Parts: sequence; structure tokens; C-alpha cells
Amino acid sequence: MAKVSLQEEFLRLITTQQKLIHSLCSLYFSQSEDRKDMFQEIVLQLWKSFPSFKHQSKESTWIYRIALNTIFTKLRKDKSRPKNEPYSDDVYQISETTSSLELTQATQELYGAIEQLSDLDKAIITLYLEEHSYDEIASILTLSRTNVSTRINRIKAKLERILKTNGHEFR
Repeated sequence: MAKVSLQEEFLRLITTQQKLIHSLCSLYFSQSEDRKDMFQEIVLQLWKSFPSFKHQSKESTWIYRIALNTIFTKLRKDKSRPKNEPYSDDVYQISETTSSLELTQATQELYGAIEQLSDLDKAIITLYLEEHSYDEIASILTLSRTNVSTRINRIKAKLERILKTNGHEFR
């Protein structure tokens, strides 16, 4: 059996993990064009890093680390530039893959509350909601497990306050 080329292995990886990349792009960028640009930038950074990927961690963990670093770098650059973008109606559009699905009111409210968090807190709670372990989250974000645990508790409390402020009641 012929050995799979580096390019074929990378294409398989991107094909199987593209939903993860799209969801991260949608979480941090509200404009469709910005999401598409970031998706391409993440894929480029993954391609540049792929030859050195040793498969010592899960593929998704490696992708999260590269993708979040790429996103955070872009956000830091953007903060130093003045914004000249007009308001758009698709600001609260969640993602291209989920926008066609009907989201419940509660889910939409949760995504709206998550949008109000800091970039790092968004990453932590997204990984938590996708059922990654505290150790995996710590590894992806290069934080300690204790720091992740503490931040998750604080994020939950912050989300609860945001949702209560918006009239959502908890049982």
C-alpha cells in the first residue's frame, strides 16, 4: 500500500476538522468575509505547522491551539487599528453551519452572552461546552488545570449574571 503524502494527510485533517475551525471563526468574527478570511489564515498556519506536528496530542487539540493563536494575533492587530465598519444585521449570526438550523431562544441568548466575554473566556467556555476535559483545555490554551477550573466557575457566574440581566430565569 502506498504511503499517504503529507498533502493528502493534511487535506484529510482539514476535511474532518473544518467544522471546528468554522465554529471558532464564527465565535470571534461576526462578518461573513472576516470569518472566511480567518478560516483561510488558520488553514495556512496549520499547513505551515503541519510538518512539525508529531501527533503527541489529539489532532483537535493541535488545531485548537494553532487556530486560537491565529485568532488572538488577528484580534490584537485589529485592536490597534481604528474601526470604520458600519453596523450589520448579521452581528449575532452564530456560524455558517448553524445559521441554517433553528436555534432555540435559550441557545441564542447563551451565544449572545458568550459574545460579551473576553477572548480567552470565550475560548475556555467554548471548549468546555464541547466537552473537553479541564486538562485538554489547559493544554490547548497553555494554562494550568487549576486556572481553567477557576476561570470556568467565574465564567459560569458571569454568564448567569448576563442572562439574568436579560430577563432569563434559572431553576
